[in-house]
Amino acid sequence: MAEKFTTVEGWAPIEGIWQSEPDSLTYLGPKVPVERRDSAFQGGIALSGVRFTGGQVKATITLPPNAEAGHILLGYASADSRYITVGIGGYEEAYVIAELAPRAGLRRLKGAGLVDNLKRNHPYRVDVGVEGQRITLKVDGIRVLNHVLSEPLEREQVGLFALGHEPVSFGPVEISAQALSAFVVMQFTSPFNELYQDVIQPVCADLGIEAYRASDIYRPGVILQDIIQGLAESNVIIAEITPANPNVFYELGYSHALNKPVILLAARDTELPFDVGGYRVIFCEDAIRGKSSLETELRRHLGNIFGE
Repeated sequence: MAEKFTTVEGWAPIEGIWQSEPDSLTYLGPKVPVERRDSAFQGGIALSGVRFTGGQVKATITLPPNAEAGHILLGYASADSRYITVGIGGYEEAYVIAELAPRAGLRRLKGAGLVDNLKRNHPYRVDVGVEGQRITLKVDGIRVLNHVLSEPLEREQVGLFALGHEPVSFGPVEISAQALSAFVVMQFTSPFNELYQDVIQPVCADLGIEAYRASDIYRPGVILQDIIQGLAESNVIIAEITPANPNVFYELGYSHALNKPVILLAARDTELPFDVGGYRVIFCEDAIRGKSSLETELRRHLGNIFGE
């Protein structure tokens, strides 16, 4: 089934000078007094009204001679909050993923290629994919960067980002939103299989969230790689930690290392290991008596995480 893309039509310039045309937006340069140019941000930011968690953002970006960078902006809440930029140019490289960290400024996360190899005045087709914390960049149909963020991307606005004093042209920007996903970590035995099928999957589906386990992934390869991929590319982790299963706790530790939102489930009276004893846990009764309460608590936790 082909992905459905929507063209972004409204833009609000936040930094720099921008010129709007019916099918394009052009950054003309920063408006910074000469005496402040050594310290002020010398670039441009324009925001759409689209809040985005995952999927694809596509745009045509054209850099003239001496233009520094043209990127797609993700996760923008304010000028002082964390956001991610992905696109062409910057740091003397052709392809770049960068992060604005509060109090630390803009920093390169990953790059490839030499900026001198970019064709000037060439309309590059830039396609940014977001799956959980995995960011991919395709340019003219070729994947050039693949990076896993150290923490999740905030569900905030999509925008455009440019650096330098020369114009940067952005053609139509198209967005295809991806459904939220929950990767479920648990022991693959009864009664946990029933918990997954009868409670977790239906509750997530009702909230528009796709829940899946490693056992739901049907492809050749090493299962550990599927698990790591699922942990990185999902939006939330749901972990059932009643049995002291080493695999489950390995995956839980990996989730915490990614700063991923995690919902912990356990049977009432479970003795929790010290390392997770300080985390909130949804304690549940058996499947018959506790199903309704568990559904309510799981729904509430997911709603809090995604602001629903």
